[in-house]
Amino acid sequence: MTKIELTRFRIKKGKELRAQEWMDFLNKHHQDTVATMAGERMYIETVFKEESSEGYTYFYWYSMQGEGGNAVEDSDSYIDQKHLEYWDECIDTAYRPVDMKVMEKLVAPKINSIIDAD
Repeated sequence: MTKIELTRFRIKKGKELRAQEWMDFLNKHHQDTVATMAGERMYIETVFKEESSEGYTYFYWYSMQGEGGNAVEDSDSYIDQKHLEYWDECIDTAYRPVDMKVMEKLVAPKINSIIDAD
């Protein structure tokens, strides 16, 4: 079964530039970052940014992931280790993440056949 998630996280005040550095790091190391996805059984991972009128920055994480993948916390990859460092520094744990509810799931048959074969 494929798990699809969209979750909103708040960036700590004063950590907005560091959070941008985090996304720049992942993009700069795109090939190595994508290589970590196989062990996690992560098919798609996308991050969106919102700058709210209240002065907060939010990251929205969208993912499609298969069952039985490794947790990022268990990874020895330098990408995942750095990712977790940024996470701990930038994500506001005083704010409860908001999980969006999936209302419709449309996946092209060609993509589904690849996911189902995994």
